[in-house]
Amino acid sequence: MKNTKVVLQKRPDGAVSESDMVLVEETIAPLEPGEVMLEVEHLSVDAFIRTTFDEGAFHGTAGLGQPIMALGTARVVDSRFEGLNQGDAVFGPMGAQTHAKLPGAMLQKLNEDELPARCYLGVLGLATGMTAYAGMVKVAQVSKDDTVVVSAAAGAVGSCACQVAKNLGARVIGIAGGAAKVDYLLNEIGCDAAVDYKAPDLADQLAEAAPDGVDVFFDNVGGDILDAVLLQINERARVIICGAVSQYERTGDVQGPTNYLKIPEKNASMLGFTVMRFAEDYPEIQAAITEWVLSGQLKLPEQVESGIDQFPRALTLLFSGGHMGKLLVAP
Repeated sequence: MKNTKVVLQKRPDGAVSESDMVLVEETIAPLEPGEVMLEVEHLSVDAFIRTTFDEGAFHGTAGLGQPIMALGTARVVDSRFEGLNQGDAVFGPMGAQTHAKLPGAMLQKLNEDELPARCYLGVLGLATGMTAYAGMVKVAQVSKDDTVVVSAAAGAVGSCACQVAKNLGARVIGIAGGAAKVDYLLNEIGCDAAVDYKAPDLADQLAEAAPDGVDVFFDNVGGDILDAVLLQINERARVIICGAVSQYERTGDVQGPTNYLKIPEKNASMLGFTVMRFAEDYPEIQAAITEWVLSGQLKLPEQVESGIDQFPRALTLLFSGGHMGKLLVAP
């Protein structure tokens, strides 16, 4: 079987460029016992992918000439693994390619009775909806009396995080860049207020949106936005570090918060997490999210780029802020 894959041809120095990646065609070898042949249907474009381009990355280091790491959904074409059959939908580490040959043990068979398979990359995605739910429910323990601020709120995780907090009864303020994203947060996602970080008056906007301060900050960005929100936190606030997209393409040291002394001054906490910490809770998390989706209480608009050749552009788009909601590639 023929396969087209996107491989890393050189490690970026700072911002990732489409030229750092190249398309390669190959013929996939026949299946061995325990393996499954897959036709990839959707690939998730996630910020963690950029971190794999660096040596010693937390999520593993992408090898030069190897398919770029990406989670995805696929359809089984052929199987030598008991429990997976032709036509089954599966989730797993597909890599940025049109077809994949993987050990069946690495794959999760998907139930498509209630939601389509691609939802396991979005609202039910490990790196998206499940991360948002775990952060808000398990880590921040959001309640109806909280004022919650979410950075990168128009992105996939942020969009879900805002809605999870709303469903828990909190007052939610989203931070995003540009008038279109502010409108998206207010009219699509249902935030109570929205802040445009690209405007020159970020601190004033935050103070106006949260006149009584911030109880929970769900941060996906880091850097200057983290510093700005730290100045607004309340007594016993919870600052939740989910990601730091502003730092992934920096050369040199990561920019840490200069206003971190607000944490002890306010008897607050700063907690980091990954969704893997809550592996034993995955069935509970997926069930809760599914119930919200089916009842219309949680939605995640999608932007789908068609063709595996669009994967490099989609990855750069993720960091330029040129999308809203969940960014996918359909090979």
